Formats: sequence, structure tokens, C-alpha cells
Amino acid sequence: MKSYKTKIYNKNNNIIVKHHNTDIIKHNIIDKTITLNNGGYSSKTTKDRMHEYLKDNSNYRLYQKDFKWYLDIIDNDKTIKTINYYNNIVLAI
Repeated sequence: MKSYKTKIYNKNNNIIVKHHNTDIIKHNIIDKTITLNNGGYSSKTTKDRMHEYLKDNSNYRLYQKDFKWYLDIIDNDKTIKTINYYNNIVLAI
């Protein structure tokens, strides 16, 4: 993951990705969930960090279309389901 203004650390069984002052990703390794939060900053860099992490650690993909963010869920049989992104969304992995 690119590192400009981004830090990754472990805290209480969570992998946290912090961009600037916002925890944009909280990956709970015990509960097997990933929580996403852009902190109100719908920037390309924030989206790119989230997408890269999801691509490497889950079957979700984050993208933007017409200024809105979406998540694709890719099943084992390669079926794709699209859901709307919202802050503090919790994804089961």
C-alpha cells in the first residue's frame, strides 16, 4: 500500500489503516469484518487506499461512478453483486 500520509498499525485484534487523521479501514481479524469510513472525505486517495486493501484482503472492490461510491461483492462463482457505499459500513469477509 502506498504510504503518503497513510499508516497501518495493529490495535486490539484490529488492523487499522489511518489516512491523515481518519481511520479509513478497521479490519477485525477475530470477527472477520472490515469497516470502512472515509471521514467525509470522498477523495481519490482515500478510495484508492480502501480499494487496494479490499482487493488484497477480501472479495470486495470499491469504485466510483457518477460521483457515488459502490462496492462490488465477487462470489466464488464470479457472480458480482453491487451495493452502495456508506460510512461505517461493515463487510463480512
